[in-house]
Amino acid sequence: MNQPVSEERAHILARQVLEIPETPYQQRSLQASLHLFHSPGQKTKFSQAEGVSPSALSRFFNVYDWDSDRCWEEMQDTQWRMLLDAARHKRKPRLRLSVDLTTVEKVGTQLPYVSVYNGRHGIHLVVLFAEYGELKFPISYRVYQGKHTSTPVTLALDLLEEVPNFVGKRFQICVLADSGFESAAFLEGVQRLGFEFVVGVRSNRRTDHPGRVTVADCPHGGYVNLANWPLETLSLGRMDRGDREEFAVSSELLEGNDILAEGKRRWALESFFKEGKHQFGLAQFALRTARGLDRWILMVFLAFTLTTLHHSEDLTLKEAARLALYALFPEVRLNHLLGQLRKEQEFLRQHGYSLSYARCKL
Repeated sequence: MNQPVSEERAHILARQVLEIPETPYQQRSLQASLHLFHSPGQKTKFSQAEGVSPSALSRFFNVYDWDSDRCWEEMQDTQWRMLLDAARHKRKPRLRLSVDLTTVEKVGTQLPYVSVYNGRHGIHLVVLFAEYGELKFPISYRVYQGKHTSTPVTLALDLLEEVPNFVGKRFQICVLADSGFESAAFLEGVQRLGFEFVVGVRSNRRTDHPGRVTVADCPHGGYVNLANWPLETLSLGRMDRGDREEFAVSSELLEGNDILAEGKRRWALESFFKEGKHQFGLAQFALRTARGLDRWILMVFLAFTLTTLHHSEDLTLKEAARLALYALFPEVRLNHLLGQLRKEQEFLRQHGYSLSYARCKL
């Protein structure tokens, strides 16, 4: 990855995001939100925000008509451009796009889109996640709204269809998914888009070749024709996890171990689910509007993306998040420091000190 180019795009994104709200009042709310979501380990609650009141942030997320759609567009365009920059001078590089469903567990009826799926009560998100080299970030999402609505498979295909044409032309794209997306409709939809795939399948998935058996009866690295997949032969990988075996099929005729290696790359998305919920506040969503949910997820995606761009082996996730916040949004750090001074003024006076500050010409 060309680090200076990547950092330049990140700074451009930061400036563009801060300019989207049209009023200074809303810009302060956005800055407070960025500070809040770039604080891993701290509860993501509006009462923890600095510089604005909880009610002001609530209106910013739920009510005000600032252009959050444009913010999504700016972030996604930057993400795709960074992937292209990282693959510069490479001949048909391989881009992995993972899709999966995660549940933000919630109860009650006041939150938007709460339903029950596979016995889990909450908000069910289908997420598209991109990985190339060191670049890993969530791109977009859809909400599964329950029975009689678009299925997770349909939503996942919708996300894949939105991948820009210039990305598909530059990369060889491989879609990774677990057995929840093993349906023939999904496999056919992925190939219709011109993408390869490595997708998990259930052990009792039936085949027509090498006989009318299940994939559990087929050898690791062998070729199979799924019973309801008449289009072409697939290759099979199987992994022994001690108490159970897991299976995956590939549209490319890969060796069995290569299929497993590809399938393991999907864990980058699982890692995002874990960190998004427990470090970046996704699990703490508690707003009552669909608009609020979309903007909350936007902040999680943006904070995670900018943090990963500043992450390294010698930094903790919290340190990387704070580095990204202060490097890209210096106004946020300035407001934080000034806020700390204001909070400590009485303490300083009690000990005979007085501090004042003024803006300097640079």
